[in-house]
Amino acid sequence: MTDPAGQPRGGDPAVMAARYGGARRGRRGLVVLAVVAALLVVGGLAVQASNLTRPAVVADNLGFTVEDAGTTTVRFNLRAQPGSTVTCTVIALNESFTEVGFREVEIGPLDEQVTSHQVHVATTEKATTGSVEQCRTLDAG
Repeated sequence: MTDPAGQPRGGDPAVMAARYGGARRGRRGLVVLAVVAALLVVGGLAVQASNLTRPAVVADNLGFTVEDAGTTTVRFNLRAQPGSTVTCTVIALNESFTEVGFREVEIGPLDEQVTSHQVHVATTEKATTGSVEQCRTLDAG
C-alpha cells in the first residue's frame, strides 16, 4: 500500500529497517526458538534420568477367585529387582465397581526378578472382581 504521494505506507523501508532492526528480528526469533527447544530437551532428559534411578515395579494381574461373600483371592505376577521389598495395594470390587475389599501386602525381599503371588482380600460383601491396583518399591532406609 502507498500513501497519496506514492511512498510506501509507514515510511521509507530503509529508514524503517534502520530504526527497527529489520532483518535482525527474524534471527532473534530463531534464537528464542532454539533456546526453548534446548530447554525442552534438557527437561526431558532430567525426567528420564530421575526415572532411571527409581526401581521399576510391574504387577501383572493373572486373575481372581471369589471364595465367598467375605473373601476374594487375587493372583498376580510381580516384576521387580531381586533383593527389593515391594508393597502392593490389592482391591476387590462389587458389581457396581464399588470397593468392597482392600489390602496392602508387603512382599520381599524378592529372590527373583519375576515372582507369582496370591493374596486373600477380606470383603464386606460379595465381590465380582479383584486386582492389584498398584505396587511400589519400599525405600531401603
